[in-house]
Amino acid sequence: MLANHAHWQKREPGIVQHQLLSARETEILRRVSRGFSNQEIADQLSITVGTTKGHLHRIFGKLDVRNRTAAVAKARQLGLL
Repeated sequence: MLANHAHWQKREPGIVQHQLLSARETEILRRVSRGFSNQEIADQLSITVGTTKGHLHRIFGKLDVRNRTAAVAKARQLGLL
């Protein structure tokens, strides 16, 4: 999925703005990186555990990873966290 650069927009020479993850997905991933469980994230954001899992599923797909640890590592590598 990352090979598809439709999520990336070049506005000025040398400046690339990424829109790979939504603001909510970024917030979820930030909390994952801090070690919070799905239940803790759901409670903190006033959403259901199912919604949290749905966000994580989309994050995994966008980052082309299979688990939370890989998602955090990839996001850091890409400068998303």
